[in-house]
Amino acid sequence: MPCALLLLLIVLCLQEAGSCLHCDRRFLEALEALLGEVVPPTVPQRDTLIRHHIEAFTQLYTLHLHEKQHRVLDVRGVQSLKSALTTWLKGVKEEPWKGVNLLQLALAQQRDSLLSSLHGALERFANLACSEDCTMTEGPVLDCWTCLRINAQCFSGELCGEEDKREVEQKEIILYLFLVCECVLLGSGTLLYCVCWRLRRRTRKQA
Repeated sequence: MPCALLLLLIVLCLQEAGSCLHCDRRFLEALEALLGEVVPPTVPQRDTLIRHHIEAFTQLYTLHLHEKQHRVLDVRGVQSLKSALTTWLKGVKEEPWKGVNLLQLALAQQRDSLLSSLHGALERFANLACSEDCTMTEGPVLDCWTCLRINAQCFSGELCGEEDKREVEQKEIILYLFLVCECVLLGSGTLLYCVCWRLRRRTRKQA
C-alpha cells in the first residue's frame, strides 16, 4: 500500500509539473511567494491583496477561455507563459516600490498581456494539431478543463473551432425550409394579386 501511494503521488507531481497555469498548485504557490516579496509588509490587508491577484490569474480560463477550442494546449506553450509571467514579476521585484495603486494597475495590464499571449499560444497549437497533415505534436498535450494530460496528438471538430456536423445540417435544413416558406408566401401573394386584378378588370368591363 505505501508503494502504491508513493507511485500515485509521483504521478500527480508529474502531472502538475507540466499542467495549465490554473492547475499547477506549486507554480501558483511560488507566484504567490514572489508577489509577497514585491508587496511590503506595511501595506494594509497585504495577504488579501496578494491572494486576490493570484486568483485573478487563475480565473483567466474560467472567465475568458470557456469555448471548446480553448480546451487543449501543449506543455511547451504553457511553460513559456509561466516563464514569461515569472520573469516579469521578478523584474517588478527589482524596481523601487511605487505604491499599491500602480502595482495593481501593472498586474491588471499583465493579466491582459498574459491572456493575449495565451490566445496566441492556443492559435499556434491549433494550427499544428488541427491541420490535415498532423501526425504528432511536439511534447505532451494538456486538457486545461480537467487539468490532466491526454494521449491524443491531433484534433478535429469542436476542439478546433469547427461546428458540429449535426448542428450545421440542422441550420441548413432550417434555412432551406425558411426559403421554401418565403417562396410559397411570395408566390401565393402574386397569384392572389393577379386573380384580384382580373376580377376587377372584368367588373369594370361589365359595368
